[in-house]
Amino acid sequence: MNISALIMAAGLSSRMQGNNKLLLDWKGTPILHHTIKNIVSAGFREVLLVVGNHEKEIRKIADVFKEEINILFNPYFESGLTSSIQCGIQEASDQTKGFMICLGDMFLINQIEFKQLAQFHITQELNDQVITLPKVGQKIGNPVIFAECYREQILKNSDTQGCKFIVQANAAKVKYFESLSKHFLTDLDTLEDYEQLKKSAL
Repeated sequence: MNISALIMAAGLSSRMQGNNKLLLDWKGTPILHHTIKNIVSAGFREVLLVVGNHEKEIRKIADVFKEEINILFNPYFESGLTSSIQCGIQEASDQTKGFMICLGDMFLINQIEFKQLAQFHITQELNDQVITLPKVGQKIGNPVIFAECYREQILKNSDTQGCKFIVQANAAKVKYFESLSKHFLTDLDTLEDYEQLKKSAL
């Protein structure tokens, strides 16, 4: 699939009481390992992993996939999510047709779900202008896929916390991939989220 997958793995995990959520264990391996594995298996044109906080530990996890991903260091990771998105967009192939921006802690989305989301985006009319978001019931999830034409808007984005204003400004171009999977809604913000998820998986 001619889409570049960008995995955001540079964040501070500021609500995790000193823990980096991407390093937390899930069924014997770190959470980030699952995210990378599922995205790599889905068959994207390229996979770009943006690192920053706990760079050494994150690189060690990613080393298993070194033949299949490119690792980028964001020196401005402390300034917020947007700097990491821009780091990935800047280095993405100029032949790509779009960018999937995935948070590193969305590890429950499996290979099939990533592939279905991307194929939905590709098959839309005027897909060179489309922004695709997963939707579960009435809730909007992640990851988002932007057509390549939004590259410059993203690179010029001044909102430090992501691309929501770009999505809002281009609402007429947004398409929703409707799914029953709550995986598109599940990420980890606190240790309580993590503990609750572990209990529900038992």
